[in-house]
Amino acid sequence: MLKKRLSQHLIKDRNITDKMVKLAQLKEDDIVVEIGAGHGDLTKSIAEKAGHVYAVEFDKDMIARLKTLAKKYGNITVIQEDFLKTSLLPFSADKNIIIMGNIPYKITGPIIFKLLEDRKIVSAAYLTMQAEVAGRIVSRSHKRTYGAISVVCQILCDVKILFNLQASVFVPPPKVDSAFLRMVPKEEKKNIDQELLGFVRASFQNKRKYLKYALSKTYTEDMIEHIYSFMGLSDTARAEEISPDQFEKMYNFVKGNG
Repeated sequence: MLKKRLSQHLIKDRNITDKMVKLAQLKEDDIVVEIGAGHGDLTKSIAEKAGHVYAVEFDKDMIARLKTLAKKYGNITVIQEDFLKTSLLPFSADKNIIIMGNIPYKITGPIIFKLLEDRKIVSAAYLTMQAEVAGRIVSRSHKRTYGAISVVCQILCDVKILFNLQASVFVPPPKVDSAFLRMVPKEEKKNIDQELLGFVRASFQNKRKYLKYALSKTYTEDMIEHIYSFMGLSDTARAEEISPDQFEKMYNFVKGNG
């Protein structure tokens, strides 16, 4: 029995799970951590291509089925745990890991930010999520969908929607369409200052107001004038008009000027 409170919507179509694995270009020495393994449909597709898959599943009622699958394949380790509380370090050993999963829609944001925090040991993430959220992650500036999550994800990762999924391919069907998203952490951004992420989030507070309003919560009027002069911003500039590269440039200026 699937639990609505856990946002459980399973993909039972083997053609789709195989397509996901093919797009992830898994190799026989890859280590994959799967978020929310469920009945093991995606797990099977992963296990047939990767070296090992750690199937993380919170729902204890799913574990017996997954353990049966593990005995059959031999390269599956079942972990009954909340992914948000799971340390990824034990899985990484001497190489980075790949994250895959049809993730629960209710905790998509926390999952994304956990992966961003652990990006030093993640080589790539392939996630099925609500299409609206995926659209925000890949959104460009000057669009209604553009926000802090767009900027943060695009500064730290190369992001791309690989294909869209209609609700009808899930059991039970969700009330929204979904998308399969690829996130590849940028090697040169793996040591980026975490305070940059806070700066971006703060800039998008009160999104409907001018950027100056958000900055005034932290910086003096003189400092804001210096920022605007350096960046060449108009007085009416809003956060959604500023590209990820510009945000990084602006933060570096602020940091360098105290």
